[in-house]
Amino acid sequence: MSRISKSISAELSSISQIKYHLQIAKVPLCLLVGFSSVFGFALSSHRIGWQGILVFFSVFLLACGAASLNSFQEYRWDRKMERTRRRPVARGVLPPEYARFQAQILLAAGLFLLLIGFSSPGPAIAGIVSLCLYNFIYTPLKYATIWAIVPGAVCGAIPVYIGWLAGEGTMVSPIIAGGLIMLMLWQIPHFWLVVLANKSDYRESRIPNLVKMIEETQLRLVSIVWVTALVTVVHTLIVMFEVLPAGIRILISISSLLMLVLFSMQMGLKRQPDYRYLFILLNVFMLLIMALFTVGSLVA
Repeated sequence: MSRISKSISAELSSISQIKYHLQIAKVPLCLLVGFSSVFGFALSSHRIGWQGILVFFSVFLLACGAASLNSFQEYRWDRKMERTRRRPVARGVLPPEYARFQAQILLAAGLFLLLIGFSSPGPAIAGIVSLCLYNFIYTPLKYATIWAIVPGAVCGAIPVYIGWLAGEGTMVSPIIAGGLIMLMLWQIPHFWLVVLANKSDYRESRIPNLVKMIEETQLRLVSIVWVTALVTVVHTLIVMFEVLPAGIRILISISSLLMLVLFSMQMGLKRQPDYRYLFILLNVFMLLIMALFTVGSLVA
């Protein structure tokens, strides 16, 4: 092999390694998690500024670290499912120790920024609670019971609370309670759609899940009820957040009702819903709602 060919091969190998590290950190999902903290920050402070940017990067790093640790924790189980067996650690292109080391670096960086960037230790404490819920309660518990989804939903909503505390919001408030409930309600059908999109995989896995316990049509109907509850909480939050401009209120309301109609038509009327489309729809919806609330908070 020529020197040029070796150089190109080494460069491609380096690019692949970076790609694998980004994959085990679940960067696209963690960007959404980081943005949810900015949403919480804007709700409490009505601004973003450098602290809003700092809370985004802190929570993003923390989420990437938790995802990397999860890759280390679950790589043996990932090999047994079609949906996850191509993950870098599961298929052996990255050693498990790399995922663990990456997790340690990212978690330390995220917690360090939360500790030094804000006057209160609240954001860092909330970050530690979220990490413990995800990696040390939800992750092992999901192989034992379907109720693992509860701590999973709670830890997924905590980044909003981290942002709220970083913006010097009070520990208890109807506004942040509404934001937390909204995120928790969203995560349940979010997970069910993953299960439904990979139902044959989940039926054969040892992970307890609803497709093993009830009919698919029943789970679809339950999902419609759950998304209806989500839209109801969104409208409740519109009413509670009194400073929200009228135009933003209307946009949030219309977006929520339109999403509910599209979701219900797919789940209730179609013989075989497109679960991946609904998964994207639900994610885009939540990103849009948080963005609208954030803009409304800044305008207020």
